[in-house]
Amino acid sequence: MSRLTAFSLFAALASAGPLSSSAAAPVELPPPSPFDERAMVKAVETRIGAIFESSRDAVVRVEVNDQLGKVSGTGFFTDSSGLIYTLASLVGDGLGLKVIQGDRELSARLLAKDPRSGIALIKVDEVESTPFLLKGDCRDLRPSSGLVLVGFPYEHDVSPSFGLVGGFDLQLKGKFFTTTHIRANIPVQRGQGGSPVLNLDGEVVGVLVSSFEEGAGCYVLPIRAAEKVRHDYVRFGDVRHGWAGVTVRELPLPVQGSRVAIDLVDPTGPAASKFHTGDVILQVGEIEVHHPEDALDASFFLTAELPVDVRIARDGEIRTIPFLPGQHPSGRKSDLQALGPTSLTSP
Repeated sequence: MSRLTAFSLFAALASAGPLSSSAAAPVELPPPSPFDERAMVKAVETRIGAIFESSRDAVVRVEVNDQLGKVSGTGFFTDSSGLIYTLASLVGDGLGLKVIQGDRELSARLLAKDPRSGIALIKVDEVESTPFLLKGDCRDLRPSSGLVLVGFPYEHDVSPSFGLVGGFDLQLKGKFFTTTHIRANIPVQRGQGGSPVLNLDGEVVGVLVSSFEEGAGCYVLPIRAAEKVRHDYVRFGDVRHGWAGVTVRELPLPVQGSRVAIDLVDPTGPAASKFHTGDVILQVGEIEVHHPEDALDASFFLTAELPVDVRIARDGEIRTIPFLPGQHPSGRKSDLQALGPTSLTSP
């Protein structure tokens, strides 16, 4: 398996194994009665409508006027202070930034933008308190989980879209995301980039950051990844992605439940005095590591100069090592090819 050098702590992509040639006999379900079918459709419509009505006031149109003209997208309030999540690719340098909330046009300022996640933080100062969306746990999602997107299609009012979780991906067409993204079977249009994506409890589980197949589906950044950007800004006034200077490889058999071992340690990196070649990574902070995909996710959530405990297996023993990630010496945001938003802002 070829080695993938990562900006952050770990980065290697697991190879998919062969599919089993045997399959269980399909389960035959009885057809739903006409009454049950109508009741089910009505229940779904009612739930989507309730989620839309409860969330729409916290969703805003974001507009930028610069020398190239006006572009617009979507954003949403993440707290009562006027803090908004939107797309990094939309806000540019933050000049001429406006937020449309209902019939009000409000000036906004750029706080931070993060090319790795595709997220920007902007703020409205003209109002004392704003409605905001509650956050859910995106880790509770499964393929087929229902999702509701609330955003501003080009030249239209805020509107809902409904779809399902299709899966969870780390790459598309040979390019890597910097953390696992939710693949959503939701059709999207220009102007909806930056929209909140909610679960059926009405909680935000992600932010729409890119589309694929000409808008037939979309990729959603998990809300906990967006929250990493916000937490960095609140604590440090900037986004600080951490770096250790190691690469990893996949083991043929698991050790203590993990198949991820350190392959090389950069002698000039922060990990040089802490980790050894052959150490098996079991957990980084709150993220348990079983496969290389988990290691890549863990790397995204490292923050430079913020201590984290790393649990490893070494020489038959389990050890917990306190570790202080650093900033990459080259100043690069990432050595990975990150996917950016496509066709989700409106001219």
